[in-house]
Amino acid sequence: MITIYVILLIILVSFLGFIFKPVETKSIRSFTNPSISYEESVRRIKEKMAKEGEAEDYGRTIFLTHGKKVEQVVVCYHGFTNCPRQYSILSQQFFDQGYNVYVPRVPHHGIKDRYTKEIGKLTLEELTEVCDSSVDIARGLGDKVTVLGLSMGGVMASFNAQFRDDLHAAVILVPSFGWYFLPFSVVPLINIFSFLPNRFFWWDPIKKDKRNCPFSMYHHFSSRGLINILLLGLAVMRGAKKNKPLTGKLIVMTDELDMAVDEGLTQALIKDWRRNGARVDFYKFPKGLKMEHDI
Repeated sequence: MITIYVILLIILVSFLGFIFKPVETKSIRSFTNPSISYEESVRRIKEKMAKEGEAEDYGRTIFLTHGKKVEQVVVCYHGFTNCPRQYSILSQQFFDQGYNVYVPRVPHHGIKDRYTKEIGKLTLEELTEVCDSSVDIARGLGDKVTVLGLSMGGVMASFNAQFRDDLHAAVILVPSFGWYFLPFSVVPLINIFSFLPNRFFWWDPIKKDKRNCPFSMYHHFSSRGLINILLLGLAVMRGAKKNKPLTGKLIVMTDELDMAVDEGLTQALIKDWRRNGARVDFYKFPKGLKMEHDI
């Protein structure tokens, strides 16, 4: 009987050691190559858009320009399994106020097939490349660069905010640093999903493809894609514990009815940023507005 208990203890200790083993994020950093002119930025955007043949028209990059470099430019990052259409109204509102607007398509998003397995190909390198290249491009489009992102896009905007010193502001909306139902479990999730084969999960396991959602959003997500978003966010949170973010103006928004992401991790990030001397404006949408994650 003692032997059985010893074996079970060894198995338990081994399992805990596996799921809590250290995850490396020091190599996840920003690499800059800013455009030196408006013309160069336009050329870079056209080159990227030329490679979006798999995406539907509504899923392609949005670029609204006044035909020259202006004072303000905003970059908008969409959510996981969503696409640039998420900002079709907001981007026009920014444009009407004089902004140049760039909404990059994250690879493997915006495809007509809402059950596509393409989303399982999303890599960490692709995410960081979009973060870096988008700000690089925006540098040639406006004097003051603001990044804005929701969910996965919120993590991407946070990545820019932590590691780039050439932003005017970062607006971070309900960032997906972790899951609502598994709070503060980022490292175990990364280790477990990294060990298992790439799996696809319904966003709503009960309603499945009968859920109420935009026609441009996929019904499921991939475990590998989720890992890479969590890794990007973990790099931000670890960086924030040691260093003040390089972007000076930070705005974070969450929502009381959000049951998708772990707000505790967002609050921990805000606390670290403020402790290191950053000014962070925070706002939480009240439940009376009856909004959920996609604010």
